[in-house]
Amino acid sequence: MEKEKLSQGVKELRKRKGLSQEDLAKQSGLSLRTVQRVENGESEPTGETLKRISFVFNITPYELIYWDSDKETLRKTVKTRYEYLHIYNNKLLLTKTKEASDLVEDYGKSVNNIFKTLMVFFIGIPIFTTLAFIGYNIGNFGLAIYAGAFAFTFLVVAFNTILFTTGTSIIKKEDITQIRIQNKLFHNVVLISHKDSGRLKVRSLVLEANQVDIMKNALVSEKLIEEKDIKIKGNKNHIYLFFIIVFLMSGSGQFSKLFFNEVDPMMINGFIMLFISVLLLLNMIFKLINPFFKKQQTANNVYSK
Repeated sequence: MEKEKLSQGVKELRKRKGLSQEDLAKQSGLSLRTVQRVENGESEPTGETLKRISFVFNITPYELIYWDSDKETLRKTVKTRYEYLHIYNNKLLLTKTKEASDLVEDYGKSVNNIFKTLMVFFIGIPIFTTLAFIGYNIGNFGLAIYAGAFAFTFLVVAFNTILFTTGTSIIKKEDITQIRIQNKLFHNVVLISHKDSGRLKVRSLVLEANQVDIMKNALVSEKLIEEKDIKIKGNKNHIYLFFIIVFLMSGSGQFSKLFFNEVDPMMINGFIMLFISVLLLLNMIFKLINPFFKKQQTANNVYSK
């Protein structure tokens, strides 16, 4: 057994879990002096000592003996509604099956789902653009604005999907900017914000009701999330419901009847749709330029030092 390699492995694993030597000794049931000897390579640890230390790190004694800091070690696997989240020491892996057997197939399925969503928008854009053109030519400006607003909304949503969602199955921990658990309308979701090709993207995982605590405990124990990032109470569902109601009323013409009796309902509804899509566009622009300003701020801070 290479005592030096083992000692480095124990030291590295202990620091990754945020433990002191005293903490490791307490959790493993060993004396502080024994832990110090192992980390300093002063003695050959017994099988029982290896078993106790490896139990704290949630690995096998064999993995502890032949520990390689560059090796990908699976730490936890957590089930979500549609996928499995595998937490490694240096990355997150998302798969459709419990075993990470075919990453190419998993990536293909994720990309295929995004492609199907985009097809709906890209088919709708020319249809509504044609309706807007027809409405304008026949002098029906209400129809032109209403259909044009739908075409613009579909275009913004499509680009938002392309730019800020991803089908990737592998997310390196060094690229993660934030992980949150939030309530979105009817479900609790895990939102993984990460850098990809210089752009900030978000991967979402839908949770069943009985999976929330399991996911929360797994992410907290791995120091991937803090309590302030968990917001499953006091959610903002009423905001989403408000926009849904406005959208439905807009489509039926009820909104304009309530507030603008003498104006073409389709024109008013079109402006409402346009206003919502402009808000989405501004949010998209902010997400694009925000990383740039963060880089500039970091550079300025370094320069000032």
